[in-house]
Amino acid sequence: MKKIVLFIAMATTLSTADMIGGEVNIGYYSHTPSGVANYDGDRADIEKDLNWGSEQDIFFKVYFEHPIPLIPNIKVGYSNFSHEGHGTASKDFSWGGVKLFTLEDTVDTKLDLSMSDITLYYEILDNWLNLDVGVNIKYLDGFIDVETTTEKEHKTFEVPLPMLYAKARFDIPATDVSFQIEGNYVSYDGNTVYDVEMGARYTFLLGLGVEAGYKAFKLKFDDVDDLSLDADFSGLYGKVVWDF
Repeated sequence: MKKIVLFIAMATTLSTADMIGGEVNIGYYSHTPSGVANYDGDRADIEKDLNWGSEQDIFFKVYFEHPIPLIPNIKVGYSNFSHEGHGTASKDFSWGGVKLFTLEDTVDTKLDLSMSDITLYYEILDNWLNLDVGVNIKYLDGFIDVETTTEKEHKTFEVPLPMLYAKARFDIPATDVSFQIEGNYVSYDGNTVYDVEMGARYTFLLGLGVEAGYKAFKLKFDDVDDLSLDADFSGLYGKVVWDF
């Protein structure tokens, strides 16, 4: 009897293990900023006044899926991107309440932004059409530096954001090609944040593959410790994936 119970337990464990899976993504993201920023002063154009241009950074995501009913699957992600500018402003503007930057000033600026994500989601469909829905917590942590030869202002900010999450993937039958869209979104009191990936994937052996597409990131928040930002950071991405 004990041998029968042990056999059933082992068989159950192996069956469950076959249903455990996940995915690892490591990507390279090119982002071009546009929009305005305001820190207790005038609105500054982030291209013309802060002189931010296109940059490239790395991001990664890990998904873990299991067969246990009612308990959501988990995705974690992290990305860090930065922009630096050097040049003259297109207009006079104040930054930080009392600091005035003029047309004659050479302005050095920097944005450094870290984004950490944790997502709880459920798999609604799992065949040639895959659909996941859930909730995401995104934590933004960064700073903006604005500096001339005589003035310097260092502004830090931290913003935790609860967001809605969804992902859809369409597998083309009899091929190793699929198309995917994935994103997080929240909008409240005039604040809007979203990040969306739209891409095509080719899968090789053992779940290894590559994916390329377009990544859109919108960051609009008003008066977070006197800092307001209405900016888009969008561009092409490519990544290596392992679906196990």
